[in-house]
Amino acid sequence: MSTVEITNERSVEHLMNSVKQLSHIELDKFSQKFAEWKQQQNHSAVETIDPDASDDEVMAYIKKNLKLTEKENHRYWQLRRKSDDEILTDDELPEYQELVRQLTILNTKRLEGIAILVHRWKKPAEEIIAKFGLKAGNDVL
Repeated sequence: MSTVEITNERSVEHLMNSVKQLSHIELDKFSQKFAEWKQQQNHSAVETIDPDASDDEVMAYIKKNLKLTEKENHRYWQLRRKSDDEILTDDELPEYQELVRQLTILNTKRLEGIAILVHRWKKPAEEIIAKFGLKAGNDVL
């Protein structure tokens, strides 16, 4: 395993120099972990929809927040089954909690958009969800 010098300096250049010290295998692992982290940050970004946005913008916002990625959804269900069976390990618990947090954020954003349409169109949420296929692929909460 390579040794990377860590200091309090956090400039982009310093970080790049640290990454350059990694072996090819470690660089691949780092790249994968960084991509996963970046995706999590995108999921959790504080984003809201303007209640005065057009119907198309509201629909796009809802659809953007319908579900986890396929990989995340698969992992969520693996961990959920283990949790239900009470065999989730201490190492898996934080990952499971993070996925539940992401689902909660997605569901909240999706429902925020649906609430705008319910108010605007004066129709029941169930009708709007059914008519436009707005049920999340991983409705679990």
